[in-house]
Amino acid sequence: MKIAFSLFAMAAALAIGLASAGSAHQEVAGNLKIGHPWIREAAAGAPSTYACIIEIKNDGDEPETLLGATVDGAGTGVLYQIIEKDGHFSSKPFEHGLLIKPHGSIELSPSTYQFRFKNISKPLIEDSMVDGTLVFEKLHSVPIHFMVEPDDTAPKEDAPAPSGHPM
Repeated sequence: MKIAFSLFAMAAALAIGLASAGSAHQEVAGNLKIGHPWIREAAAGAPSTYACIIEIKNDGDEPETLLGATVDGAGTGVLYQIIEKDGHFSSKPFEHGLLIKPHGSIELSPSTYQFRFKNISKPLIEDSMVDGTLVFEKLHSVPIHFMVEPDDTAPKEDAPAPSGHPM
């Protein structure tokens, strides 16, 4: 009986592992491998959402710079750097883009960098794909697909103190 249960448990774990790996996707643009670009689900009319990318790997001999992103139904995203200090989070626009060194990689996780999109014009529905682009310095606009995911792992920013009032 223990053997049958163990085999069942192992088969279930393998199936879950394969399903998880299958949900991640990779895009290729020139020498860049773009690992699992995703955007947080949002209803039409939502004030904002954000997108992240598990990893962008540069297999080339020249550097590349990630400058921007677009998503169908969410427009143009602005790159923000997430800043943590003493357990408090804030963010600021990151205007110069992210350098991807030759044979190096970058990560845009919810707690490091995010593309933020405002004024969502159509629903971004969980477990669907949405067309978009990543904008690079040399490759220019590269079409990609963002997976729509529910995510609440992004750090919550502290509200700024009202002006004239001490904290």
